[in-house]
Amino acid sequence: MELVLLTEEHLNFLLEVRNHESTRQFLENDSIFDIEQCKEWFSNLKSPWYIIMVENTPVGYLRTNGTDIGCDIHPNYRRKGYAKMAYLKLLENMDIATLWVFDDNFAKDLYLKIGFLPTGDTKIIRGREYINMIRIRKND
Repeated sequence: MELVLLTEEHLNFLLEVRNHESTRQFLENDSIFDIEQCKEWFSNLKSPWYIIMVENTPVGYLRTNGTDIGCDIHPNYRRKGYAKMAYLKLLENMDIATLWVFDDNFAKDLYLKIGFLPTGDTKIIRGREYINMIRIRKND
């Protein structure tokens, strides 16, 4: 598994994952975007995003916005450990990372396992609890 910097050539794949109903239900913004909107967004992107590659095949992507991170995996590649591997690779170089997750998202268990803890900040999105979590690297 490797993380490859997102380029414009990856945008169709990104939309395939991002616009899938099974992905959108767990995103704060569940809108569907077209390729022109995606290109406009990409042209203004300030933080790096990464494509998760496994044996030269894209399986998902990592989102970053400063210390705020997130990951979406293509439906065909879920439940294989790719998100965990990608998060751990990204977190190697981060002292602090935060993310938001719906309380009913099974990914919340993964975040707890890799060291994220709830901050106590929550909000209600589409009638569901949305929880902020933080991971602080321990200096051994």
